Amino acid sequence: MTDDELRELAGVWLAPVDQVFADLIDKSYSMTAGAFQVEVQNAIEKIPNMFYLLDKRAFETALENEMGQAAIKAIKENL
Repeated sequence: MTDDELRELAGVWLAPVDQVFADLIDKSYSMTAGAFQVEVQNAIEKIPNMFYLLDKRAFETALENEMGQAAIKAIKENL
């Protein structure tokens, strides 16, 4: 998998969580430093629970494609 393909996969896989951080950045423009610090701390505490938001299917598809290509390459090399 190329670097560009990995970046694309990361973008798709992480997109649902990315919105959480985009919202946090938006809040940073209208909050006091203390209030924003509280929001950041809340986000940090939620990170372990965000795993369910990730697009696991995008990751699975990419992994399956790479494994399939590797298997076909190995078969061709051993014929």
